[in-house]
Amino acid sequence: MTIAEDLEQTGLNAVDYFLETWNSRNPERWADSLNFPHVRPSPIGPIRVAKTVTDYISGVNFQRTIDTGWDHSEWDYRSVLQVSPRKIHVAGQWSRYNRDGKVILTTPIVYIVTDDEGHWGIQSRFGSDYAGEDMDTTELMSRGLALVQDFVNQHNTRNQAACAEMLNYPHFTIGIGELAITEEPDDLLLNDTTMKIESLQAIQTGRHSINVAVDLELAGSQSNRTLQGVVHVNDRNNHLGIQAWSLLVPDTANA
Repeated sequence: MTIAEDLEQTGLNAVDYFLETWNSRNPERWADSLNFPHVRPSPIGPIRVAKTVTDYISGVNFQRTIDTGWDHSEWDYRSVLQVSPRKIHVAGQWSRYNRDGKVILTTPIVYIVTDDEGHWGIQSRFGSDYAGEDMDTTELMSRGLALVQDFVNQHNTRNQAACAEMLNYPHFTIGIGELAITEEPDDLLLNDTTMKIESLQAIQTGRHSINVAVDLELAGSQSNRTLQGVVHVNDRNNHLGIQAWSLLVPDTANA
């Protein structure tokens, strides 16, 4: 098995453990599948940041989910998008089933899997609301992709006001064992790199959100480098903006 294949399997193992421990109905076991601080950006509801495992466990309420008729959850699919030695991006979709085997909820999501001091766990989950098979999501997909491209264009001209307008707040940048939060537009800081998008692809599109995979070439004062990432764009309060992103450096020890 190559290093890349080994990392892909590590990512799949991490999300499988997440679903396995979720089905256990044990908050402590489920929390062991995560890394902290942990956040789940999504287009619906408040976005909660759990700084520690204790914070996370205190907010888990399995009974509320059980009361919906939930019996267990299963994967519809999961696949690795991007890998590095310490961060892996995995796209997946799970469905919840009742005791009769009927689907009661489906959610597509991108998982940010990290190696934090030797513990592989999910640092963040980019939730995309399920649109169903019959809904045409082409318009939102086009708007989301254009927004990411426009952000890069405006960043390259150092237009801070334009870039700030394209984000939703609080805005999250997912690291390894850390989480950077931009609370409001005036807090946004642009770096001195110039970015070029090599590829841009919609991974999951819902009714109010889109998860995007991107390959970037960065040119800065020190050196050039390649980054890969996932971007979560959503429509919150009638504003389409970038809510979160996670970047990795493929095939390097400093990813």
